[in-house]
Amino acid sequence: MATQPIIPLTEQDYLALEAAAEYKSEFVDGEIYAMSGGTPRHARLGALLTIALGLQLRGRDCRIFSSDLKIRAEKSHSYLYPDLSVICGPLERVEGTNDVIANPSVIFEVLSPSTADYDHGKKFAIYREIPTLKDYLLVHSEEVFVEHFTLQPDGSWILRDHKGNDAVVEIPNIQCTLNLKELYDGVFDD
Repeated sequence: MATQPIIPLTEQDYLALEAAAEYKSEFVDGEIYAMSGGTPRHARLGALLTIALGLQLRGRDCRIFSSDLKIRAEKSHSYLYPDLSVICGPLERVEGTNDVIANPSVIFEVLSPSTADYDHGKKFAIYREIPTLKDYLLVHSEEVFVEHFTLQPDGSWILRDHKGNDAVVEIPNIQCTLNLKELYDGVFDD
């Protein structure tokens, strides 16, 4: 029995399918990946991050966006939904769209055991293509732990680990601070 070759989707195909879809999907390497729902811990961390950052960014030129905002990495023609993103200055919409943004300054991913390798590896590699991205933070859902990658002037990325309730994450590019005791408040009560 002969098999038919798989024809990769174009960006336009993906955008058309995504506009009509009842659920979110990411687009990487010409393939669509359905997004699954998160655990209560994942959802709580996302909500607490939104509160903490939203309060600090209020009235400033940087704004926080939820996982409903689609981000494009132009070089690899990828479309991703970070758990949270911060955009400073005007939104740079991808031409021909009203719901795809190309200029995040900071991206947050809340890790779960099933997504940790992808968020550390391929997804971070795609995000690094975005010229405006300065910080990438991985917020663990299994322990009080945040990994903070910061872009350096030479184009390299430096990792700083922040563990335990006494840790504080400084994000100078957006002048925000995350106190991990507050960030993880009630997360492990379930």
